[in-house]
Amino acid sequence: MGSFLTKETFTFLKGSKSSDEKLFQVPIFKENDAGINKIDLTASNKVQNLLTEAERKMNSHEYVKSVEILQLAIKFDSSQSAAKLGHINLRGLNATIVPDYATSAAYYFIALKFIKISSHTKWELDLLHEVIEGLTELYRFYFNRRRDLLIWNYGIKVMKSIDKALKDPLFSKTLTDEEVRKNKSIRIHITFCLALTAELEGNENDDFRETVNLYHECEQIGTCDLECADKLVKKAHTRFRLLEPRVPRVQPVCVICNYKAGDLKSIWSLLVCSKCQIVACCSRKCLNQHSIMACITNRPLKPDETGFTRLM
Repeated sequence: MGSFLTKETFTFLKGSKSSDEKLFQVPIFKENDAGINKIDLTASNKVQNLLTEAERKMNSHEYVKSVEILQLAIKFDSSQSAAKLGHINLRGLNATIVPDYATSAAYYFIALKFIKISSHTKWELDLLHEVIEGLTELYRFYFNRRRDLLIWNYGIKVMKSIDKALKDPLFSKTLTDEEVRKNKSIRIHITFCLALTAELEGNENDDFRETVNLYHECEQIGTCDLECADKLVKKAHTRFRLLEPRVPRVQPVCVICNYKAGDLKSIWSLLVCSKCQIVACCSRKCLNQHSIMACITNRPLKPDETGFTRLM
C-alpha cells in the first residue's frame, strides 16, 4: 500500500514477537495539531470529486487505483477517505489487498483526527459511528494489548476525548431521534473498549473494580435499536455478572481508624462485619469496637466463631 506525508509517524510492531519480527510505520496525527486547517470550499469540492472517482474505480474492480485516489484525498483532510481506507484494511479487498489491522487502525485514527478538527456540535455522527464501530472490532478480535500496546493506548486516549464530547448535555439537545441513537451507539462502543482495556489490566493485577464499573456504565447507556451496539450491551451485562463477585463489596477503608488498604493484598486482608456486611475493619480490635458501638442491623445474623469474616 502506498505511503503519504503526515504530521507524525509512529513505529509499531506487527505480528507475533519472534526473531524475524517486522517493523513498519503507521501514520497518525499529534493531539491538538495546529498544522491541520479546516477544509475550504475548493478543497471540499476536490475531495468530493476524488471520492466519486475512487468509487467509480472500485466498482470497475480497479482496486489499487481506487486506494491510491483515497490516499490522495487524505492530503485534503478527508475523514471519509481515511474511514474508507480503515475499512478496506480491516476487511481486505478480494485478493488485491489483505487485511492489515494496524494500518486499518491508523487510518481510523486519522479519520478521527480530521473529524475532531471541527466543533463536536458539527460532527457527522454516521461517519463517526462507522469509525468507532471498526475500531471496536479491531480491539475485540484482532489486537493483542501486550503486543500492540502503543497503538492500543493511543486509540483509548482518542476515544476517551470523543466520549467526553458526546456526553455534553447541550449537544444532546440538538440531536434528532436518529442521531440520539447513533450517539448512544458510539458511546456504547467506546465504553465497551474502555471496559475491555480495564479487564485486561484486571487480569494482571486481579483488581476488577474499574472493569465492573465500566461494564455497568455500558449497560446503563442502554439499548438503542442498533444491532451492533445492543449486542455489546448484552455482552457487557454478561461480563458484569461474571466479574462482579470478584470485586469487594465494601470500601477498602477501616470504618473505625480510617486505615486505607493501599494494595490488593491489604484489601483482601480486611475484616468485614458479619452482622451488617457493609463495612470493613483492619483488625479484630477495630471490628469489636464497631460491633459494640456502631453496628446497627436488622438482618439475620450468621456470625462465625470469631464474629467476623474476611474478604477472601
